[in-house]
Amino acid sequence: MTNETPFSINAEMYRDEKVFAEGEDLGLMIKTAECQAEQWMLDIGAGAGHTALAFSPYVQEGIGIDATKEMVEVASSFAQEKGAGNVRFQQGMAESLPFPDDSFDIITCRYAAHHFSDVRKAVSEVARVLKKNGRFLLVDHYAPEDPVLDEFVNHLNQLRDPSHVREGSLSEWQSMFTANQLSYQDIQKWNLPIQYESWIKRGGTPADREKQIISHLHQASEEARDTFSIKLKQNGQPDSFCLKAILIQGVK
Repeated sequence: MTNETPFSINAEMYRDEKVFAEGEDLGLMIKTAECQAEQWMLDIGAGAGHTALAFSPYVQEGIGIDATKEMVEVASSFAQEKGAGNVRFQQGMAESLPFPDDSFDIITCRYAAHHFSDVRKAVSEVARVLKKNGRFLLVDHYAPEDPVLDEFVNHLNQLRDPSHVREGSLSEWQSMFTANQLSYQDIQKWNLPIQYESWIKRGGTPADREKQIISHLHQASEEARDTFSIKLKQNGQPDSFCLKAILIQGVK
């Protein structure tokens, strides 16, 4: 057994993928955060560093934390390339953040929470290290409340990448925020377009699991096809689909 994941094998691909590098949600996060020049921010599940680097001009100091050593290395060199001297990256887990209580004014987490082994523990850690009146900005794809559609999309993501744990429903997120004394506010929802071939390549998905994915997409109910905008090519090969994405704000 190895500890390799798509993030350790294809770290540079995640740096260059437009979904992560250029998403309009980055600007929306910055606008929602109402950053001030003296603030400290933490980005959890930092990946290739896009979120922390986007915030760097607006805050005093930014820290990005990621579980994968290769991602930390890619993000660190990316920050050097961009000349972002007020951002640093380190390895660490969302479920046990290596920071004192009340350390950060802004905490972000973008397209990472569905990988956390214990998302409830991660939210409690966010609440612990966030300052009073601090903001937690979460961007992720989420599962519909319908249990059949929930199962469909989570199984799809697990087939492609076994490090996917679960994309939660919005009612689950709301209960986690409330349990940790974070206010809950839906800022914006959107459909996140996924081009099938680059999604498979980025995930490093082996051929046997790709066959299962194609079968899963072919067997989608009419409601699932509609909800996730599943499009197949004339030869039956998947072309594209969408995930349901959201920006949630929690204020402590």
